[in-house]
Amino acid sequence: MSYRIKSRWVVVFGALSAQMAIGALYAWSLFNEPISIAYNWELNSVVTTYAITLVSFALTMIFSGRLQLKKGPRFTALIGGILYSSGILLSAFITSTPMLYITYGIIGGAGVGFIYVCQLSTLVKWFPTKKGAITGVATAAFAIGAIIFKQVITGLLNISDTTVYTVDMVSNTFLTLGIIFAVMTIGGALLLDVPENKDEASKANGNDGKDYEPKELLRTLNFYKLLFSDLLALMPGLLIIGLAKDIGSQYVGIRDTDLITAAALVGYLALFNAGGRLLSGRLADKFGALRVYRTMYFMTILSLAFLSFVQVKPVAIIAILIIGVGYGSFLSLVPTITGKLFGSKYFSANYSLIFQAYGAAALLGIFIKKNVSFDQAFTIAMGTAIAGLIVASTIKENKQTQE
Repeated sequence: MSYRIKSRWVVVFGALSAQMAIGALYAWSLFNEPISIAYNWELNSVVTTYAITLVSFALTMIFSGRLQLKKGPRFTALIGGILYSSGILLSAFITSTPMLYITYGIIGGAGVGFIYVCQLSTLVKWFPTKKGAITGVATAAFAIGAIIFKQVITGLLNISDTTVYTVDMVSNTFLTLGIIFAVMTIGGALLLDVPENKDEASKANGNDGKDYEPKELLRTLNFYKLLFSDLLALMPGLLIIGLAKDIGSQYVGIRDTDLITAAALVGYLALFNAGGRLLSGRLADKFGALRVYRTMYFMTILSLAFLSFVQVKPVAIIAILIIGVGYGSFLSLVPTITGKLFGSKYFSANYSLIFQAYGAAALLGIFIKKNVSFDQAFTIAMGTAIAGLIVASTIKENKQTQE
């Protein structure tokens, strides 16, 4: 695999193909009820799969971020494609929730962790002067994948209130998705490459400070501020995305006769999630990533307040969608902020450490939901988001110029 890709648009195509495939992760809530009914398993035990997947995703990035520095994005993403598609295919043969946790959760989540960081760090090298915009596009493709595969999964499972879900139906869905994901991720990985003048591209990335090695990163106060604020920023979005259909039907009270059904809310949420990533990426290039980051934080807090205290259906739906915008924005902005604060040379390794906030937020969000009601969960999330905004306001950009 020593061939070179010289067209950045070929690389973009490969990166976005893989990103959309792993974006199907965000449509997980569509599986909760069908799997629970088909296998006669407790709903909460099925929901736990989502949290395990996200934690595996985050933890794997610690290794994959370093591996990419040594072996390059193509090799790393290939491993990811094999793991991800294999995990989904093996899920077709599960007979217990622990098996589901291992196949879809640990193996599939690890595949996502190998793929995700490759696309971001690679595309930034090809578009060094528009890193906010290209990061927005790359992360938006992840959310767009949820929109596309929401339709695919809904069709394969024939999701409706009258559907009788069976083991064969769920199994065939996983088999079909596994084959599709294999083509998209492995094919996409084969098209990844870095520009030949990667050192020059790195210098043009626009960071104001020096390039921090991971061990240096861990000694900076900004790292812990960004890590903590990112954790508290992501938690509301992860909570809502993972349980979107359930929140729509059980908390908001959306019925199949409503203009927006609970299942459709998953798709709309993914659309707003993607829109937030694209918009915030462009705004970051124009106004600064940290400034946009704090603004999106404020919007999320306001939405959580409405969701907690103004329990009117149209208002609740709007609040959920705005939280989706904020969540997508955070995932687009934090990579840009990481490059701005700590440089681009060790980006994949550094961002993988900050990305641990993602896994922690997933666990925290699901833990809160399992122990309190929806309205209490949203109130707690609002309080923690306020604390996160305060921390985010203390992050200072490094004004030292690169030598």
